Amino acid sequence: MRLLSIVFKESKDEVKRIAQKILQNYNSPDINIDSEIIEVGKYKSVNFYIDENLIPSSEEYINSDFKNVFKHYAAIIVVDYIIDNLEFKIIEKILCNNYSFLKSGERKFILQQLNKFLEKEFYDKNVDVPYKVNRKAKILYKLMNFLSNNDIVNVEGFVHFRLKNYFEDLNDILDRAIEEYMMEKEYREFIRLLKYFVNVQEPKIELLNVVVDKHGKYHLYDKDNKVIEDKYIRELMDDLLDNDLSYDDMLISSLITIAPKKIVIHYASNIKSNEIIETIKNIFEERVYICSSCRICNLNRVIKEE
Repeated sequence: MRLLSIVFKESKDEVKRIAQKILQNYNSPDINIDSEIIEVGKYKSVNFYIDENLIPSSEEYINSDFKNVFKHYAAIIVVDYIIDNLEFKIIEKILCNNYSFLKSGERKFILQQLNKFLEKEFYDKNVDVPYKVNRKAKILYKLMNFLSNNDIVNVEGFVHFRLKNYFEDLNDILDRAIEEYMMEKEYREFIRLLKYFVNVQEPKIELLNVVVDKHGKYHLYDKDNKVIEDKYIRELMDDLLDNDLSYDDMLISSLITIAPKKIVIHYASNIKSNEIIETIKNIFEERVYICSSCRICNLNRVIKEE
């Protein structure tokens, strides 16, 4: 009795490996299942057979029950093959077809990063399980539903014609990966322009102390612990406040305007976002120093505790 036929577009050695994994997954020492591989052009069909006389017989256990049990074990391995072997190829094709505006080097970089991206445990909005496991479960459900009425499955045909939601999931993952890449690209370009702007300016002061109070507000002092008094800075602050920009925006704008030779940040732990520190370091590089305790910190302790 034929239990199942699975058609792959793979090498004979690869199909043999998959067939062995299916038999190992079933792993019943009392029942021997035979398999054979038939080549038809670029396709390889692995067929599984069993002598019906070897199937346990009882009023409650019929041949179709055994066949469905075996199909389930086989389906698990086929789903692993889809996720581990076909998924990346599908994404690569989607990337080339739908994102042709990206340069070849950019697409290559995104694909390299995507392997890590796919392994991350994104969680489905409605099901509290790892996103990759959730994808596998969805495919397994679809495949078992198909096999309940069929004893032959062409894997690539099944993927392309029966897994619409799966393709939507992959498109969503790719969209997020590209969005993350484009945001990072824009950030790098933004930092590059700011660095250029800072480097072509003459520093207005030698040393700027940035003291952060417990509310995350910034106070600017010179090397003598005197408040920075600059008409342009005050006008800049007023303009930024009028446009509802954040204190982080005001700090960056002030630092770029003053362009000090050295920036010392005190009470950095009071800064609400670590990103602002990284941005300052990226723009000013070796000019930035994070202070943990110094004379300025002690003199301005009252600011921290306000």
